[in-house]
Amino acid sequence: MVGWKVAVTAAILTIFSSKVPSCQARTFFPSNIGSTINTFYKENPFKGAFLTCSIKGCSADMIAQFLASKREHREEEERRMQQLEDNPFHTMIKRATRGGELSSEMEGNHKFNVDWSRSLIFILYGGFYQGMVLEFVYNHVLPLFGSGTDMKTVARKVAVDMGFISPCITIPTAYVIKGFLIGNTFVQSLANYVDDVVNKGLVFKNWMIFVPVQCITFSIVPEHFRVSFVACISFFWMIVLSSILSG
Repeated sequence: MVGWKVAVTAAILTIFSSKVPSCQARTFFPSNIGSTINTFYKENPFKGAFLTCSIKGCSADMIAQFLASKREHREEEERRMQQLEDNPFHTMIKRATRGGELSSEMEGNHKFNVDWSRSLIFILYGGFYQGMVLEFVYNHVLPLFGSGTDMKTVARKVAVDMGFISPCITIPTAYVIKGFLIGNTFVQSLANYVDDVVNKGLVFKNWMIFVPVQCITFSIVPEHFRVSFVACISFFWMIVLSSILSG
């Protein structure tokens, strides 16, 4: 769902990039789209990282909001139907509503309203931190632990990323950004993070997804596509994180 948007947007930005040779109509032909995207991400790593991760973050949050809204509507519907069941005149009410039209009417009244302030959190967190900051970390900081793709070098990079960067910087950053936008103090935001780590297994859920993903990232994926690769995988993690943050 997000992939084609990234591809089209990247192609458009490539046309207006001063680093790319003169704009040619053939860059839009299917045979050249892959080359165009590759060139864009290689020559504009920070722009590409921001673009990919901001779209990913916002899209994942939208899905999480929609699922939460559907769940809340369903729970409200069940409560209302239970109230009808407990009503001594339930039979009369059911007959008056033609044996179920009320339930159908209630199901059809679900309205989804986007919480744009919450989506802004994930646009900023996705674009600036997961995009631009991690582009710098992956390709300028972690290479200090080795520039090869052998097993030991990859293991060192994954250990640093999963053991320090992710639980101590990456995930807490999301909580601090959210706290700032909703009026929480820095200490309150970190307290919420610790609570989710202890009571909801937040870090372990992160490790289950990203330990194997990062092994692939640092061993196989080209440097200029590492952030985008992680972004595609972390689309599902952002849904999980967004849902936890909404709790």
